[in-house]
Amino acid sequence: MTRPLLGNHNRCWIWGRNCVLETLRGGRWKPYEVRVASENDLAPTGKEGIGTRLHDRGTRRDPLPAGRGFIERDEIVTLCKSRDIPLMDDTTKGLEKLCRATDHQGIIAKMPPFPYAAIEELVSQLSNLNSQSASPLIVLLDHLQDAHNFGAIIRTAECFGIDAIVIPTSGQVGVTSQVARSSSGAVNHLPIARCDDLTETISQLKSEGFRIVAASEKAEARPEQFVTGPTAIVIGNEGVGITPAVLAECDLSVAIPMSGRVGSLNAAVAAGILLYEASRQRMESNP
Repeated sequence: MTRPLLGNHNRCWIWGRNCVLETLRGGRWKPYEVRVASENDLAPTGKEGIGTRLHDRGTRRDPLPAGRGFIERDEIVTLCKSRDIPLMDDTTKGLEKLCRATDHQGIIAKMPPFPYAAIEELVSQLSNLNSQSASPLIVLLDHLQDAHNFGAIIRTAECFGIDAIVIPTSGQVGVTSQVARSSSGAVNHLPIARCDDLTETISQLKSEGFRIVAASEKAEARPEQFVTGPTAIVIGNEGVGITPAVLAECDLSVAIPMSGRVGSLNAAVAAGILLYEASRQRMESNP
């Protein structure tokens, strides 16, 4: 029986120390297999290799003395064993050939499709949080195209404790190997749901008491006008911004004040600023 994959050929692999380790730690996106470079006589910079020989499992070997750049051998072995994930040795060139990337840091994992959260269950969970006065904060992405932007937004959202991310099923980059890599593995630590109609999801959220806030460079309101109740922040497409149908459903549009000559920010940077401001306001209102 053919197993479903995250993508074809090299696109079914995720790679990099943080990305793979956080996937193993998260436990909800189970790899089919993990491969590590056995020739770990690499430069001890934390950027090229995992720093220990994983194929020699009979005795413990401490990481090379370069500090936080290396993975503990035992943690990888333990996580793979506890989750019944095959762990195999390979060469650095072998890993590069499989994932088609030179920045694999000596570890890659073969992945099934990403386990998106069901939108109906997510809305129900957010409703429960709201009923408990938890004031959930989520992000809605309106047809982003760039994998690096998406991954960076996921990473920022996880760092600021955002409760979930919702994306459209079509016309939006999904969770790919590059998105997982750009998120530094944060895709494993917060729910990401897909919906067929973003405006319909917004209507559902509004019925649950959410305020929908759009990020728009044409808006007059500033991020200081965020509310501390349940809020969904909408980030638009890199080129055209938020679609008119979605913008019409938003309760408030905010713009980030800028004084430079370029006059615009990319989606990931704008999202980071807005999520910081929303998180800051929540912390100040609940010290």
